[in-house]
Amino acid sequence: MIKISKREDIICNNKKINWMYNVVKEVLGGVSMKKIFIGLLILTLFFSGCQINVKNHDNLAKPPNQNVSEDVTPNDIQNEKWRWSFKDNKISSLKDLQLYNSDDGGKTWTQIYIPVDKIPESAYKDAENIVPYFMDNNVWIAWIVPQTLHILKTKDGGLHWDIFKFEIGKYGEAISVLQFVTPEEGWILTTMNGAGMQINYLLKTNDGGKRWENVNITGKKNYDGIYSAADRSNMKFYNKNNGWISISNNLGPAPLLFRTTDGGKSWSKIELSVPEIYKNCYLSSANVPVFADNKQGKLILELYGPNKDNKLEKHILVYETIDGGNTWRLRKN
Repeated sequence: MIKISKREDIICNNKKINWMYNVVKEVLGGVSMKKIFIGLLILTLFFSGCQINVKNHDNLAKPPNQNVSEDVTPNDIQNEKWRWSFKDNKISSLKDLQLYNSDDGGKTWTQIYIPVDKIPESAYKDAENIVPYFMDNNVWIAWIVPQTLHILKTKDGGLHWDIFKFEIGKYGEAISVLQFVTPEEGWILTTMNGAGMQINYLLKTNDGGKRWENVNITGKKNYDGIYSAADRSNMKFYNKNNGWISISNNLGPAPLLFRTTDGGKSWSKIELSVPEIYKNCYLSSANVPVFADNKQGKLILELYGPNKDNKLEKHILVYETIDGGNTWRLRKN
């Protein structure tokens, strides 16, 4: 683990104001008009400098567009505290990742230093994607360069950074979803892409990202990930115990949907009843359920299939639950 620290403070506080006041007071204590002019000039330049710094700070109030999907729920991103973007949408370039922090509820934003200059380029240049996650003053930035998982972490909003490396072997070459449910407990859903298929693995940490273990989702003794004819996957934990994993299906309308209620110790597969008229459709989405409370939730499926003119047509199916996800019913249009 490597510790990195950098502080770039712009100070305009009471101590400096008091000091400048005393200086000007001493200058004005003389009878010379020249000294009075110099004192006033110093005071003017001092306060002008503070105003310039504040103006530059305001320029960061509107960062570039965030790399956030349309179905992200408010819990996935703290809009009033953290934002991020990639220059030119270069999601695999650590150098192009930009982080912004706000201490006033989103009125103004400050760009946060990321210690890219302290990391060898070979440690991130072959990454498929770079994924950040935020929790209060904790920030994790994760990526995979096969067969190593890299984590950049700060606990104090970017003043100090830790760098972790963990060998994950075959368990993923890209990150689908990164999420922490506490500052110590977190999850990564990874992917391995093949010819017309995808393999998904689930990794868990209990020490803030230093060490990770592979979690068996299906429960099979010969478990080696989840194979699917898919290109999308998603994950969402609503608390330490309740989590969902969804994987799209290019061969049919039903998703591969898994659920845990014991913090990932065991998983159950959720079967959805899809009407026969959609049997020739394929599932393009990998949405996880969205809950209004502990009982009521909905799950949206985005299907594509041929219409009577043999052209692709989009269908939206909405499933609802009133028992926390144990059973699902298709909403009637």
